[in-house]
Amino acid sequence: MENINLIDTFSEFKELKKYRSPTMMSVLEDVFRGMLAEGFGSADNFDIIVNIDKGDFEIWRNREVVDDEIFADANTQIPFRGKTNRCRL
Repeated sequence: MENINLIDTFSEFKELKKYRSPTMMSVLEDVFRGMLAEGFGSADNFDIIVNIDKGDFEIWRNREVVDDEIFADANTQIPFRGKTNRCRL
């Protein structure tokens, strides 16, 4: 996989297309959100953070840990399997 310098790419795109940073951040966030919605059916439980100045982005998937008996949706929930390790103080 090629290592792409996102700062240079964002700067170049911004100069050529005359986009302001907030506009570019919004466009990139919408693109990522659309791709996530295609792959997971919904992108409602994802946080997308785009930082044009640093040339990086983060995608966080938020899910709720639930009991095995009520586990229903792998996109929004994580089943709790097994027992917890208890610490003795």
